[in-house]
Amino acid sequence: MAILIRTDGKKWNSAQKLEFKEESHLQRILHESPDLIVTREDELPAVFMREAALPGSGYTDLVGIDSLGNILIVETKLAKNQEIRRKVIGQVLEYAAFLWRMPYEEFDELFKSREGKSIAELFLEKSDSISIEDITRTVAENLEQGRFKLLIAVDEINPELEKIIAYVSSFRSGLLLEALEVNIYQQGGTEVFVPQRHGQVSPEAERTQSSLTIDEVIASAPDDHSRHLYKLLVDEWEKLGHVVQPRRAGASFQADIGDQPQPIFWAFPRYVQALMKALDRRGVPPDVLAGYRSSLASLSGFDPRRIMSDARPATDFSRISEVEIRGFVMESDKLVQAWRKAVA
Repeated sequence: MAILIRTDGKKWNSAQKLEFKEESHLQRILHESPDLIVTREDELPAVFMREAALPGSGYTDLVGIDSLGNILIVETKLAKNQEIRRKVIGQVLEYAAFLWRMPYEEFDELFKSREGKSIAELFLEKSDSISIEDITRTVAENLEQGRFKLLIAVDEINPELEKIIAYVSSFRSGLLLEALEVNIYQQGGTEVFVPQRHGQVSPEAERTQSSLTIDEVIASAPDDHSRHLYKLLVDEWEKLGHVVQPRRAGASFQADIGDQPQPIFWAFPRYVQALMKALDRRGVPPDVLAGYRSSLASLSGFDPRRIMSDARPATDFSRISEVEIRGFVMESDKLVQAWRKAVA
């Protein structure tokens, strides 16, 4: 396949395909840019550890977790490696078998030993707009049930491997086996990543596994009180002309700042979560953010200590009432208006 590149309407130039001399080169590219592996646009970042030592199973190239709590096991192989056919299938299955029923704490220790940080710390470096509690729970369930996404990353797929993956992926089970064929082209200082997936699930299945509808998110709340407050939160935020974007475990409550939608807070089935650190990083003026913290800290049921100090203070719906929900929305809207005025 020919890849042509041009810049600013100038002449088209042919890009040269990058040849991987060693599997470690392909492995390093995927480890440094895990967004090349995550396949849903609405997912938050994934975190990976490289060359995880699994006793009795050797080393797996990459083990990761995406923002939905899916566990990814990645093995890289080059076409010239004879193991690309059958042996690589056995390797990823062996890694999955070793992780099956592993306690979350032990799994977390693997990340600490390889990356020097826990799963929670790695995710918080990527984004503040994420529920570590929900990811932890989902990862623990996937470990217990043996639900894994197995990915074989190759520079060139062969018919035998493609047929094996197509056969395995045709079954509905806790395992999802795919191949990611990676081609990288270079032209001057420009690199173009051209992936092709094999054995992937249908688009309808992907949509089912990614975002829920807002009604489904509300319905997943643990009791009538939480469901009522969640719906009120959505209604009050949308009345102000803002946007609610449902995700897999909760919803992002957003507002337009300039021409860009910005998450202001999140809500999950059990609680509402402010995004203090993220708001600071995105440019909310310090005095506006300080006023926002103080206003929320004064609301009944909101823990003043956590509101004033935490990066992502959360408040359970069970602790508050309609009055506090309306107050929370009002103060969040005040922050939006002040932020808009600052960037105007």
